[in-house]
Amino acid sequence: MREDSDLVLDMIEMCDLILEHAADPDRMEVDPVVQAAAQRWIEVLGEAASKMSAEVKAAHPEIPWRDIVGTRVILAHAYFHIDPAVIGQVISADVPTLRRQLDTVLADLADG
Repeated sequence: MREDSDLVLDMIEMCDLILEHAADPDRMEVDPVVQAAAQRWIEVLGEAASKMSAEVKAAHPEIPWRDIVGTRVILAHAYFHIDPAVIGQVISADVPTLRRQLDTVLADLADG
């Protein structure tokens, strides 16, 4: 089983990839490769969040753990019914905040 710190690092990496490659809403709208990559990165975020310990989740209620996992489930099972605009909205509204919050989680884990 992976450590919480490893899971947080995975989530940070996914946020960074999303923000670097998929944050432009115009590009998201027209580029199916960017759409697919962003969808996959969001799925990985959700998978890592689902494996996070209850202790970390309880210590950081400001992070919408359940919503992150729920988004992963929707993306993984909706197949061809994903609206790129919805993914773009998640990216612009949620990922930058989550990225900052994950820095705090990682620092807390390092402090032990």
